[in-house]
Amino acid sequence: MRIKGIVTLAAVILTAKLGRIEYSGHVETYYNLNMNRIVERADSYFGLNDVYAIREDGVKTYNGLVIVATDWNVYPYGSLVETSRGVGVVLDTGEFTGNTVDLAVNW
Repeated sequence: MRIKGIVTLAAVILTAKLGRIEYSGHVETYYNLNMNRIVERADSYFGLNDVYAIREDGVKTYNGLVIVATDWNVYPYGSLVETSRGVGVVLDTGEFTGNTVDLAVNW
């Protein structure tokens, strides 16, 4: 898309090939790990069960929301975060520098 001489990307989304993008004020990356422990903790915390799924695009979801890992000092557990793949829910953490949102996928 071109707006007054400025080239913008209409829909940049995180993919295995891109690996890292900037989106909505944060850096997005992805990871692929077993979600059993993450889902068990979330089920206990939210009082839900049987809401974990992997979408056709390979994104892992919880109750329809993209599972993400973040620095809990930036985005606390259970927070909702806008991602390039849809609204995410913070269910995991890790060793992050800055404002990184790590999407759970099966790529």
